[in-house]
Amino acid sequence: MKKHFFLTLIVCTTLVSATLLAQTTPTRIAQADALVAQYLQPNGPGLSLSIMRDGETLYTKQQGYANLEHQVPITDSTVFLVASISKQFTAFSALLLQEQGLLDMDDYVGQYLPELEGIGQQITLRQLANHTSGLRNTYDLNRLRGRGEQDMITMHEMIDELLRQRGLNFTPGERFQYNNAGFALLAEVVGRVSGLTYAEFVQQHIFVPLGMHQSRFVDLHGTLLPHKANSYQRYGDTYYHIPINRTVVGSTGLYTTPNDLLKWAHNYQNAVVGTADMFAEMIIPTVLNSGERSYYGLGMETRMHHGVQVIFHGGGDAAYRSYLLQVPEYGFSLAVSGNYEAFNPLDLAYGMIDIFLADHITKTETVIPQYTTQELQKYEGTYQIFPGLYLEFVAQDDSLYFRGWGDEGLGGPLPTMGEGVFSFPYLPKSRMVFTQDQVMWHLSDFFYPGKRVPSPTPPAYEDLTLSEYEGSFYSEELQTTYTIVAREGQ
Repeated sequence: MKKHFFLTLIVCTTLVSATLLAQTTPTRIAQADALVAQYLQPNGPGLSLSIMRDGETLYTKQQGYANLEHQVPITDSTVFLVASISKQFTAFSALLLQEQGLLDMDDYVGQYLPELEGIGQQITLRQLANHTSGLRNTYDLNRLRGRGEQDMITMHEMIDELLRQRGLNFTPGERFQYNNAGFALLAEVVGRVSGLTYAEFVQQHIFVPLGMHQSRFVDLHGTLLPHKANSYQRYGDTYYHIPINRTVVGSTGLYTTPNDLLKWAHNYQNAVVGTADMFAEMIIPTVLNSGERSYYGLGMETRMHHGVQVIFHGGGDAAYRSYLLQVPEYGFSLAVSGNYEAFNPLDLAYGMIDIFLADHITKTETVIPQYTTQELQKYEGTYQIFPGLYLEFVAQDDSLYFRGWGDEGLGGPLPTMGEGVFSFPYLPKSRMVFTQDQVMWHLSDFFYPGKRVPSPTPPAYEDLTLSEYEGSFYSEELQTTYTIVAREGQ
């Protein structure tokens, strides 16, 4: 009996090894190298990429400099800020506490953050983690306070600001609107419930057990991180260092390596920390109050790519750009991080799926319709994305055109990408997908639904006594004073 068992084990091991070998043939490695080489910045910043299948490394590549001043090359130990990839760790931390009976994702946030008077009894913890809370976004609040992207903003300062809010942008659960505020507050809940700081909780309960020794949430300005890459933006022929001075965690704040992220991805597929049920809960599509579905779960999102389901999230802050994806059906995981603003990891990440899972994906040729003006008229109209943000589309000369609300002229024609799908060339990685009386604006990994509405009437101009509007106005929620003055009739 034992002899048969060991023979079976040897055969299975050989088959797995043969499968991995087939996936890493010289041809596929050469294809992967060629794809990565397209992102080479001579004497500039670069990227680090790692791919794993069933716990085994399929491919790894690093190129460029982590530090341009000292010409320090990027290695597999280089640490990057992965920005919004942090969100899945925050959602998972809350689920760990739910598993321990210390909270429930369907509890109201006011139970844990009583300072959120009024609105705390309207928002659940789950809505914090699926972008349906209606909270005002942190970046918008900072701008209203006169704070810039590179100003120093601490986690304590951010939480205090959010806890002062007394109003919402919309009824919780009414719609999906990507929002960093929810994850910052959820991190605060994790800290209060666990008795640790959020950074300490994740370190003790996730990073250490999984051997993610190069991963850390930074919640203290000036923290020294060994092997950290700087982020850079290029102007003309010169690169400039773009610092990150915020120490906000939960929505962002995680510094890590692609190799460490793959340890986390492997845990998703082979739960050591947490349970399979917890990870399944993280990818359940969100159902809005209307019954509509959003394919964002709890810090993770899903999509189909050439016939396979992909679980993914990207991240970008300062000039760092990162992407983490998994194809659980085939035990495939990929993590990539770059340190320059122009790096868009999406095409690289999905190109690697096409290379290493070529035997499993199904590529179908997209038929590009040749529309007439009459056929395009079904997409015409004004669509509201957010209150105050309208997109207008006009059919003319067998093409669909975009016009900003209130503008008189038309932009250029929108290239047709498929049935009801049009490229939006004004922004990179952007397209419009039309269904009946609705458009879905895809911008990289983000999506913004818009419904067809009657074209709003622009406000009429009238003569005003401007001096009546002069004065100083104080916002308790922002703790900011606005001074309004009239000069030369304006």
